[in-house]
Amino acid sequence: MLCTRWPIINATKIETIIGMKLAKHHNLWLTLCVLGLVVICFLSISAPIRFKKEQGIREQAVINRLAKIRAAELKYYRIHKVYTGDFSVLIKGGYLADSLQYIPYSDGKRFDLAATVQVSKSGRQLPLAECGATYDTYLNGLDENSIANLIEKANESGRYAGIRMGDIAAGDSRLSINK
Repeated sequence: MLCTRWPIINATKIETIIGMKLAKHHNLWLTLCVLGLVVICFLSISAPIRFKKEQGIREQAVINRLAKIRAAELKYYRIHKVYTGDFSVLIKGGYLADSLQYIPYSDGKRFDLAATVQVSKSGRQLPLAECGATYDTYLNGLDENSIANLIEKANESGRYAGIRMGDIAAGDSRLSINK
């Protein structure tokens, strides 16, 4: 005699139930994979944006520091009629604070400072100075590929690979700040 209290489940019903459980399990994994890909896409799109933002912040800090160095060089020039290529002269003379010789975000590296006097074709002496920081020093710790691309673009176009005040090679006596 058969018990009628328990429904008889045939094989097709069992396969359907198992298949539904597997389908739900696969849908869950598929959803997690899609969410993971969305996160990866978002991060890959936002990385250059974050780099540009941080680059702007760091470049402004370098430009502010170069402006103070330029002011110190101009004070020194008014008195001595030449520029100096030595930070210790500017610091000992009271023209520049000691901390301003260091490049922001560079782990203590100093700006490259140089000064010279060129003689023009007419025989006039032209004092020149330059002070700069390269991309790889003040962008230290950011995406290395982006920094390498910036350096490569600057080198291809014949520009200084960073930010510089003045240009001895070009005879820039105005001490303009160039990116």
